[in-house]
Amino acid sequence: MEEYITSPGNPSVKRLKMLHNRKYRDLYGQYLAEGPKIVKEALLNGEDIWALAVSENFPWTDFKEEIGIELDTLRVLILNEKLFNDVSDAKTPQGILAVINKRQYALDDVLNADSYFLTLLDEIRDPGNLGTIIRTVDAAAGDGVVLTKGCTDPYSPKVVRSSMGSIFRVPVYKTDDCAAFLNKLLQQGVHVLVSHLNGSSLFEWPGGYKKTVLVIGNESKGVREEICECASSLIKIPIYGKAESLNASVAAGILIYEVVRKSR
Repeated sequence: MEEYITSPGNPSVKRLKMLHNRKYRDLYGQYLAEGPKIVKEALLNGEDIWALAVSENFPWTDFKEEIGIELDTLRVLILNEKLFNDVSDAKTPQGILAVINKRQYALDDVLNADSYFLTLLDEIRDPGNLGTIIRTVDAAAGDGVVLTKGCTDPYSPKVVRSSMGSIFRVPVYKTDDCAAFLNKLLQQGVHVLVSHLNGSSLFEWPGGYKKTVLVIGNESKGVREEICECASSLIKIPIYGKAESLNASVAAGILIYEVVRKSR
C-alpha cells in the first residue's frame, strides 16, 4: 500500500522525525532502520514493520524484486527527495528507511535455560561501540546483551546502523540495579566474569562454565566498583605493546570470542 506524501506536516512524516528522539522511541515502541541493506535484513528477518519510507528517486521496483517476498500489504510512504532527506539521520541518505516496532524480550526466558552466555555492558556511551558489540554477540552466537541504566539507547539510529542488522537477532535487555541482578545470578551458580585492569590474564582464565555473564565497562571509567565486587573472576586483556588500552568494542570482541572458545 503506497502513499505519496509531499507535505512536511503529514502525521507520518512527523512520526519519522520524532523517532530520532529517544523519548518518542520509548513512547511509541518504535525505531528507525535506514539504508537498503539493513531494511532488507529487517524484511527477511520478519521484523514487525510499521511503515517504510522511500525517496521518489530510490529504485523501489528493483528493490522489491530483489527482496523476493510479498510486500503489497506493507505500508510504503513515497517522499520527494527533499522531504526524505529531512527525515533521514544519515549524512548521505540512501533513499529508504523502515519504522520498526520493537521486539519484547523477557530476560527470564534466558535465565531459565540450562546454559547461556550473556554480555552485560556497564554504562557504554558510544553508539558505535554499542552497535559493534551487539554485532559481535550475534556473530559469536551469544544469548543476548544486558544494558545498565547509563548505557546509550540501543535503538538510536547510530546504534542500529553500526549493528549491521544484528539488532534484529540479538535480544537486548535492561537492568536498573546491576549489582542486585548479578548477586541474584551468583546465587544461581552463574559465573560472573568482569573485565578489570587489575584482573588476571584473560588467556589464563579456565572457562568452561555452563552459565556465564561477561561484564564490560564504560569506555573511560571501566566497570563500576560495586559491580566488580560481584565478580566470580576479574580478567584483563594483556597489553604487550605501548598502547594504554584497547577500544571498548575491540576489547569486547576479544573477550566474547575467548569466552565462547572456552565454553565449547
